[in-house]
Amino acid sequence: MRMSPLTACSTLRAEWLVCLFALLAHLTALAHQASDGYVSLLVTNHQLTVRVDLAVRDLDAVFGLDDNVDGSVTWGELSAHQAEIAQYVRTNVSVKVSDRLIDLTPFELLVDEHGDASFAVWRFTQTISDRDKPSALEVRYRCIFEVDALHRAFVKLENEGDVRTGMLSPAENTCRAAFGVGEPRPHGLRSFIREGIWHIWTGYDHVLFLLALLLPAVVLRTEGEWKAVARLRPALWSVLKTVTAFTAAHSLTLSLAALGWVKMSPRIVEPVIAASVILAALNNLRPFFLEKGWVVAFVFGLIHGFGFAGALQEMDLAGGSLAWPLLGFNLGVECGQAVIVLMFVPLAFLLRSTRFYQIGALRFGSVGIAVVALGWLVQRIVS
Repeated sequence: MRMSPLTACSTLRAEWLVCLFALLAHLTALAHQASDGYVSLLVTNHQLTVRVDLAVRDLDAVFGLDDNVDGSVTWGELSAHQAEIAQYVRTNVSVKVSDRLIDLTPFELLVDEHGDASFAVWRFTQTISDRDKPSALEVRYRCIFEVDALHRAFVKLENEGDVRTGMLSPAENTCRAAFGVGEPRPHGLRSFIREGIWHIWTGYDHVLFLLALLLPAVVLRTEGEWKAVARLRPALWSVLKTVTAFTAAHSLTLSLAALGWVKMSPRIVEPVIAASVILAALNNLRPFFLEKGWVVAFVFGLIHGFGFAGALQEMDLAGGSLAWPLLGFNLGVECGQAVIVLMFVPLAFLLRSTRFYQIGALRFGSVGIAVVALGWLVQRIVS
């Protein structure tokens, strides 16, 4: 039995919508579920302190901590699994001082807050004699990678005020720093550039905000309708203004927040980021800031910068020890953003006159972005 063209078209449209909303639902669930851990080795006054911070939600994925399945993990439930967590950390975190492996048996389990998430804190201390004064510190880390390949651990190695930093992943799970005259000072720039790239690529709210701003770059609003631009130059100029404004704004607040000069609660930042995505998407449906997209990009880019800064703030760095991580992370964010722009603009320009772009991408795409962001907004307000 052959379907009529109208029936076939309706079927394809329905299938396309099903796929679209499945993708949107997936993005709604993933927004800002970044999995970060923190490891610090501190040597001061002949004492070594090792601290490992793991998100409770990550440990729940490993152990199933929510024993009564009520959707939240209490201190009692965390304490009930204390022995398992301790063994897990000892198995997956190894520490060397001057190339001597440290036995991390005694420990204490605490709870701390990083941003808007609860973290289990595993802490170990040991006295170091004068003859064991560290010439090098090393940490090897394999926690959480088995349940989340995107998990990252931020590392801080400090020896009597001399601070080194790094970022660990499944592909690069060891960080080592040598201390002493003539020793090279690893700054971890490459790892932080890589983390900045991944941070924006997996920060779906930032990506959708940028895409919502870029969608109208290859069209002009004329007589109440979007019409394709005739030449590429106006489109590139529009993109340049938008991306420059967004970059300048989030770079500014990323730096200020990471330096500790300006602070804003994630409970405010995250809902406002979601609201910014909604506003940018709705503007593509009923424009209310036609030639001022760059202004909106700058204003809301300031808020997005606070979202980027979260991980660096939690590392508790200052002065020169913050310079390389901040530079690398910011460069990574810009590189990741540039890749998105370079992939989107040429394709959008080629398709600008088609119904696929005019209706599918610009109209339905903007509706989809607004729906996803609305889900994020509700999620972040009630959580």
